[in-house]
Amino acid sequence: MLPTRQTATLKALGKIEGFKNDLNMLRSTMADLSLWLPATRLTKQCDEAIRMIDGIAERFERKLVVTIVGPCGAGKSTLLNALAGIDDLSPTGHQRPTTGHVIVFSSDERDAAQLFANLGSDSVEVKSSPAAALLEHVIIIDTPDTDSMAYQKHTPLVREAIMRSDMLICVFDSENPKRKDHVDFLAPFIRKFNGESLVSVMNKCDRLDEPELKNRILPDFSAYIQAAWQTSVDHILCVSARRHLTDPQWDRTAVPKHDFDQFEELQNLIFDSINRAGYVVDRRLENTRSLRDFVFDEVEQELSGHSSSLETAKLKIRESEKKSFLEAVTTMKNDDTRQLFGIGLMVYQKLAQRWVGPMGWMIAIWARLLIFGTGMAALFRFGRPVTQIMGMISAWRHFKESKSATADARSDERVGAGLRTYRLTTMSSWPDIAESLIGGGFDGAVRRMDAALPGGDRLSEKLAGVWSETLESEIERVSRKLSGILFQIVFNLPAFGILGYSGWITVKGFLLGEYLAGSFFLHALCSIVIILLLSFFIFQAFVRLVAGPERVTTKAFEKMKRQAEHSDMMASNPVLLQLETIIELSALLASRQSG
Repeated sequence: MLPTRQTATLKALGKIEGFKNDLNMLRSTMADLSLWLPATRLTKQCDEAIRMIDGIAERFERKLVVTIVGPCGAGKSTLLNALAGIDDLSPTGHQRPTTGHVIVFSSDERDAAQLFANLGSDSVEVKSSPAAALLEHVIIIDTPDTDSMAYQKHTPLVREAIMRSDMLICVFDSENPKRKDHVDFLAPFIRKFNGESLVSVMNKCDRLDEPELKNRILPDFSAYIQAAWQTSVDHILCVSARRHLTDPQWDRTAVPKHDFDQFEELQNLIFDSINRAGYVVDRRLENTRSLRDFVFDEVEQELSGHSSSLETAKLKIRESEKKSFLEAVTTMKNDDTRQLFGIGLMVYQKLAQRWVGPMGWMIAIWARLLIFGTGMAALFRFGRPVTQIMGMISAWRHFKESKSATADARSDERVGAGLRTYRLTTMSSWPDIAESLIGGGFDGAVRRMDAALPGGDRLSEKLAGVWSETLESEIERVSRKLSGILFQIVFNLPAFGILGYSGWITVKGFLLGEYLAGSFFLHALCSIVIILLLSFFIFQAFVRLVAGPERVTTKAFEKMKRQAEHSDMMASNPVLLQLETIIELSALLASRQSG
């Protein structure tokens, strides 16, 4: 079996990879939101967090990195010297800046390999002392000032050091702890550290009156930084770093006013509490989780700030879509032709597939005659003779799959009229929708009318598809209704009766040797034809009553109107797609928080 430490490391690395995958999925979503302005910044945050997680994974087996950061004169170098037990380990003094490069406190120069690789050997210096040998699992880094005259040169060094840190010790001058420049500089990094990974130190606390320090300055400072950083700070320690130097060299005007000093607590935290192999694994795992949660919180915060406008925009789009769809249906219904030419043919084609017996033969013959008749009429009514003739030939060759070319021509005109109405209605409501979208963080480009609708061909296909599907559904319904067993028995019975009677007489005469005259068969045939025609005429009247073109189209339009609530005409609109993605992401992040 693997040792306990290796097992814990493998489990932690697996969890870290899971956190990284979460960020990659979030980044992929953000990258697709090209019209939502905050997505660019949030994508960069995802990239930065992923890079930092990769850095944590790379140094997982290395020592825990504790970085000291602070403004000019706060006493960072003095604090490191006190922890190291050597007064001049890191340069101190009145000349600013005192520290111009990154100092790594460690007994092994290899601990600074990553900083050497990223910052260069000229910017990193490794120093040691007997105390460094006690830090088996920790290295301490002293950074340049965050606000000195050389801040432009120092800032990249400080940022790189923080990016590779597992724990931050933020040092403040207790005489002026509310250094806004320092607080603001650290703010983007702070939320990536939490719990024991973030320690605030008020140095030079011995220069203040103890009651004032404890009762006013410390509580006031704690509230200030937690409000500025929008996070809780678990450790706020008051120390006097100079007191713990071998030779403090006190100025006569700056001697300690009291003995309240939490330096030993800080020292125990670094040399005992976190200086353990198990702590290193847990801390890096927790820091990775914090990075993931930080980015997720940033996205959720951005979404919550725009949620009202985004929800309003989605509601307006859906209302506009419904209104436009209903207007389009009304226009199609009120088109200049009162019926779809060819609806009757489509009904008879469906009936021919369902009916059997003599009436089924009559229906099939009538359907073929209608194909020929409507095709000939189309030559004169709708032009496109070559297309119509080819449609007629195809219809005769492929009867089951055929549909009247005339119906297609007329359908094209209806759909075109409906499409024009849909576009005009949608565009009339788009300016108001666009303002809601912009209020929700969308780019001003959504104001353009071409953002209101997907491509004309795609929209036309959708509208034509809805109409075709609804019409076919209604034709299927009425044909199924007209093809019931009872109907087929009733209308086939007269023909079956005369056929049966004629057949019985013929067979009986044959068996008795009484041969029938040819006139009998002629009269029988005429009777059968007359019965069939009469039955079919009655059937036609019944079909006209139940499934006339006007009735079928009216029912089809009613079905279309009922579909308005579920219309997806704008489903391919990039603006709506991105809007719905954002709203779904917001709901997902909200459920993550509640879970």
